[in-house]
Amino acid sequence: MTRLTVAVIAVGVTLLLAWAPQPVRAEARIGEPFFTEEDLSLTLDALAADAMTAEAPAEEAGGAPPEGEPKAPAGKPPPLPLHNLEGTAGGVSSPMAYLCNPGPPGTEIAGPAFSTTFLKAGDKEVQSYAMSMTFYRRIEFSYAANRVHLGDWPKAIRNGPGLRVGRNHLWVHNLNLRGMIVEETPQIPAVTAGVHFKINEGVHSINHRAAYVPRNAAGFERASGAEYTLSVAKTFPKLLFDRPVLANFGLRWTQAAYAGWLGFGNEWNTNIEAHIAWVPTDWLAIAYEYKEMNSPYTRVGTLVREEDDWHTILVAWIINEHCTLAGAWGHLGAVVNHHEDCAWGVQFKYEF
Repeated sequence: MTRLTVAVIAVGVTLLLAWAPQPVRAEARIGEPFFTEEDLSLTLDALAADAMTAEAPAEEAGGAPPEGEPKAPAGKPPPLPLHNLEGTAGGVSSPMAYLCNPGPPGTEIAGPAFSTTFLKAGDKEVQSYAMSMTFYRRIEFSYAANRVHLGDWPKAIRNGPGLRVGRNHLWVHNLNLRGMIVEETPQIPAVTAGVHFKINEGVHSINHRAAYVPRNAAGFERASGAEYTLSVAKTFPKLLFDRPVLANFGLRWTQAAYAGWLGFGNEWNTNIEAHIAWVPTDWLAIAYEYKEMNSPYTRVGTLVREEDDWHTILVAWIINEHCTLAGAWGHLGAVVNHHEDCAWGVQFKYEF
C-alpha cells in the first residue's frame, strides 16, 4: 500500500466519522464507573463542564442539593493515552493529538505522569523512561531517555568490514513540546502540533571508531536533530458496540534514522502516523498503530538496511484512575542489520 493510499484512506475515514451525528452526552454522576465516554474528550468549555460538576443521586446525597450550591466533582479520567517511546502521549511509536493527564477544566498545572517501557526486537532492545506534564490543558512538556541495545550489529561490523564500533548500546534523549491548537468539539477534531529534540549519546563515537564509514558510506551527519509533528484526533463515544472509538492521523517531518537511534542525515522525510483505538470495557483498550519509516541513509549491504514501516497492536489494562499496564506486539521490518517481524513490548504508566 502506497503512502498516498494510506493518507487518503486515513483522512477519509477521519472526516467521515468526524461529521457523523454524535449522541447526546449524558451527565456524569457520583457512583458511576470512573471511566466514561466523556473522559476521552478534551473539549474545554461548556461541552466539558458537565463532566466536572455532576449532581450526586438523591438517595446517596440525602436529597437534591439546594439551588445555587456547587455540584460534586467528577472523578479523574482514565490514564490514557499511553506514553510513546519518546515520552509524548500516544501509542508506542508516535503521538496522538490528545495530551497526557491534562486535568479538569480550569487546571493550570496538571499532575505529572511517569512511565517505563521495554521493547524487544530480536536481539535488540529499547528501554524508555519517560515523564510528562501538561499546563493549562493546552501545552504538554515531556522527556524520555531511551537506552538502545544494538544487539549483534557491532559484531556484524567487526566480522564484515573488520571495523570496531566500540560500544553495544546508545542513549537517546528526547525533549518534546506540544500544543493543542484546536480543541475537540462534537463536529471538530482536536489538532496538536509538536517539536521534538533528540540527542544521541554514542553515535558520534561509533562514526569515529568505524573510520567514518557511517558518514562516508551511509550518510550519517549529526548526533542530534529536531522533528516536527502534526496530529488530528477525534473520539466517537458510541461508535462500536455502544463503546468509544478514537481515531488519530498525523504527519512527522524528520531527518532521523531509525527514530534517531542511529543519528540524523541531511534528507528530510514526511512520514504518516495513524492510530485507531477501541475501548470495549471500562478497564480495557485495544489499538492499532501505523508509523511510516523512511531512512535518510544509503543502504550499506546487510549492515544498514532500508527502513520498513512499523505496525503495532496494543492492549492496555486500565488498572485504576492512575495506573495503566499495556502490552504491545509489533512488525518492525528491517532494523539496522536484521528483519524484526515479531517485536514485543510492555509499559507501566502512572499519572498523579
